[in-house]
Amino acid sequence: MLTKTVLFILLVAAVASAQPLGAGVKIGVPATDAFKVFPDPTLGVFSGESPRYTVGPYVELRLPARMAVEVDALYRSYDFRSAGVGASGSSWEFPVLIKHRFAAGLVRPYFDAGVSFSQLSDIKLSSLNHRSNYGIVVGGGLEFNLFLVKVSPEVRYTGWAFRNFDGSQVQSNRNQLAVLVGFGF
Repeated sequence: MLTKTVLFILLVAAVASAQPLGAGVKIGVPATDAFKVFPDPTLGVFSGESPRYTVGPYVELRLPARMAVEVDALYRSYDFRSAGVGASGSSWEFPVLIKHRFAAGLVRPYFDAGVSFSQLSDIKLSSLNHRSNYGIVVGGGLEFNLFLVKVSPEVRYTGWAFRNFDGSQVQSNRNQLAVLVGFGF
């Protein structure tokens, strides 16, 4: 019975991998800070943190010639503290990417590029200039199969058009680098 179950799972995985649509989840860590904090002793101690993770689903439409279109929905949260008072918020980023795989085989290097849109929510700081933002995205990585799952570690750069925060104590970093790993089918 176990052999039939394993064969069935392998058959379903083979059929699913031949389909033009893929999906999964991306998790990652930022390699750069999302914002810079400038302490001002006259205004009290101010600090900001972005938890060290990014997570969200992705969908990929596979095209001929080892090309694909990928759309992600990546979540990130933020914490701010000033003179003992805390505030928090979150960000959703929506990259839309064109992806090209360079080779077929066990390990497939790829390059992706496109645009990203972001939306901040629940942040109440006076230095908030833009809740929405857009920018360019460029990345690259490797894709390989691990049992029935496609694993794709990637380094991704995002260059944002605006500084969401632009105050005397906190400024957004317009250039951000992240390390992501996708787990998909």
